[in-house]
Parts: sequence; C-alpha cells; structure tokens
Amino acid sequence: MDANIVQSLFSVLTDNIFLIIYGFAVVEIYLVGSIFFMLKGHESKLLDVADNLLKGFSDAPDRDSSQSAHEKIQAALQFINTKIANDRSFRYAFRKNAQKVNERQFYNRTYKIEMFTSVMSTLVQIFPLLGILGTILAIAQTAFQSGAQIDVTSLSSAFVLAMDTTILGITFSILFMVVESAFSPKIERVIVESEEYRNILSNIYLDNESAPLEQAQ
Repeated sequence: MDANIVQSLFSVLTDNIFLIIYGFAVVEIYLVGSIFFMLKGHESKLLDVADNLLKGFSDAPDRDSSQSAHEKIQAALQFINTKIANDRSFRYAFRKNAQKVNERQFYNRTYKIEMFTSVMSTLVQIFPLLGILGTILAIAQTAFQSGAQIDVTSLSSAFVLAMDTTILGITFSILFMVVESAFSPKIERVIVESEEYRNILSNIYLDNESAPLEQAQ
C-alpha cells in the first residue's frame, strides 16, 4: 500500500480519535438504555404469559402485590411444571391457554435482548483498545512528521494525545463495566425465565398425548 495513503489514513484517525471514542460511548449509552427498557417491557410480557397460561386453574398461585415480578414468574413456572408433572392431561388445558401467547413476538424480544447484550459487552472491551489505538496513532504521526529527526514538540504532543486517549478509553471501559455488571444478573434471569417458558410452550404443542384430548373436546 502507498505510504501516502497510510499516512493520510493515520492522520484522519488521529484527528478524529476522540470523536471515535465518544461515538462508541454514545452507542454504548444507547444500548444500555435500550436494554433497560426492553427488560422492563419483556418482564411485563412474561407476567402476561404467566397469567394467560394459568387462566382457568382455581388452584393457581394467588396474586401477591408484595412479590417482585420475578417472584410471580417463578411461582407460575413452578405451578405449571408441577401440574404437568403430576397429571399429563393438564397439558391440553395449558395448550388452550397457550394459544393466547404470540410465540413469534415472544421469541423475537428474547433474541433482541441477547443481541443487544452481546454488542454491549463487546463495546466494553473495545474502549481500552481505542485508547491503545490513540497511542499508536500518536507515535505513528510523530514518526511520519519528524522523518529522520526527532522533534521534541511533536513528540510532546504525541505523548499528551497518547495519554489522553488511553485515560479516556480506560475510563469509559471501567464505567460501562460497572453498568454491565449491574445489568448482567437481571438479563440472565430474564433470559432463563424466557427459555423456561419457551420449553413449556414447545412441550405443550409437541406433546402427542394432548391430541386425543383435543379431539375429545
């Protein structure tokens, strides 16, 4: 590759390295906010799924306002699994209730949360690399400008740029690592609960023993 092209590329990156870092920070903030609202929305949808599946069962868990959303979801999951395990004929009743659940939207929301979470985690690891990139760009630009001679002024500017980008990258990385660590248990719990409901719905629909019951109705 032509040295002039490389030098021009390095110059553009060096001149805009702070904008690049701040741009990634804005994207990370957007992802964090999106995940937060998706979790809140999906949590309410999980509660709706639980209510739909439990309709018609007089012995279903009572609604308790003192319980958190996840406690209500876990109570519903435990009731469904216990009911089906003790008497497989209840699968038909759950199957009728499951028709109220839009599975495609349910699965798509879970996938979207997982995708956004994966990108968020990746960006957290990118910030230190951007700091290192700033250091390399500063050194490379100094080498291109100085040629065979060492220019103290250019070297000093490169050192300041290298330190600033490294500090900024590490700062953003630490900040978003803390945010990610606070989100991770919540995200994992929602995904696990979604997977449990997915398995229940799949088993209800695929169970061959429920077909005769449906025909008998």
